[in-house]
Amino acid sequence: MAVIKDEAYGHGLIPIANYLQDKVDWFCVADVEEGVRLRQEGIETPVLVFEIPRIGKEKLYTEHHLTASISDLSVFGRLEDNTECHLHFDTGMMRLGMLPSEASKAVELMNHHNRLNYTGIYTHFANADGPSFPLVEDQISVFSEIRSQFPPHLMTHTSNSAGTLFHQGKALFDAVRTGIALYGYSPGLHEVNGLKPVLEWRSELVQVKAIKKGEAVGYGSRWKSPKNGWLGVIPVGYAEGISRTLSGKFEVEIEDRFYPQVGTISMDYITVFLGNDKLEAGMEVKIIGEGKFSAKEWAEKSGTIPYEVTTRLSQKIDRKYLL
Repeated sequence: MAVIKDEAYGHGLIPIANYLQDKVDWFCVADVEEGVRLRQEGIETPVLVFEIPRIGKEKLYTEHHLTASISDLSVFGRLEDNTECHLHFDTGMMRLGMLPSEASKAVELMNHHNRLNYTGIYTHFANADGPSFPLVEDQISVFSEIRSQFPPHLMTHTSNSAGTLFHQGKALFDAVRTGIALYGYSPGLHEVNGLKPVLEWRSELVQVKAIKKGEAVGYGSRWKSPKNGWLGVIPVGYAEGISRTLSGKFEVEIEDRFYPQVGTISMDYITVFLGNDKLEAGMEVKIIGEGKFSAKEWAEKSGTIPYEVTTRLSQKIDRKYLL
């Protein structure tokens, strides 16, 4: 099950779905509108929608052959006849999902509302980002008890990227839901050999200007040049998804050399100190790639995770798919 929610973690919902549709069995999306978009683009792969179906949107599931998540007991009575659905239980995440104590009531409602098409049951790991996380086994134990109360034909799934990568053999059941790992990032601090970011972000220098020692750059004049040299201006900023918290904390690559971003990141521009290199406007700049300037490095330097870095990338950025 390929998790392509929220524009495929910022990479682009439809192009990623088109590439993966013959390579996976299911897609998972955040809301019903994403599922509808997939159908409108001709994607026929089964689609599981994670959200609790919103009141007034129930008909979209049957109209577009989407699979609903029953994460609350109230949903049983609202879904349209013949809606395909997966039962979702909260075994420790304390987010969406029916509670373990509600399992017997869910069985009762499932039998009562036999007009629905029940095809799956799942839970979600709260803390599986490495090989030694005991909560995983606790959740599997709770979920296994819940699972035993439901018909054996239901497709069963628990593992996100972390569960798939770090907890092989621990009751992976019938399917796994791979998310961030699809895009080349480890779901936690533990590195995974073989993962390679699929995204590279490039821009260009739009201006190069001389700067003297002691001259300040950007809003608040927070950075001053340590020597005479050259300053490059690149036309991307926090409007494109570069967090202001990264100001002065990352580097870009130009012709195989790295240059520090300096000054406060503004809405539409960043500046980089080129030192003694007088580069030319129009030269290509690599902003995000692998290694030293990856989304993972950005995340570490801004106190977040790669998921947030990639999902923040504005949809106004032109995307080219080299597949």
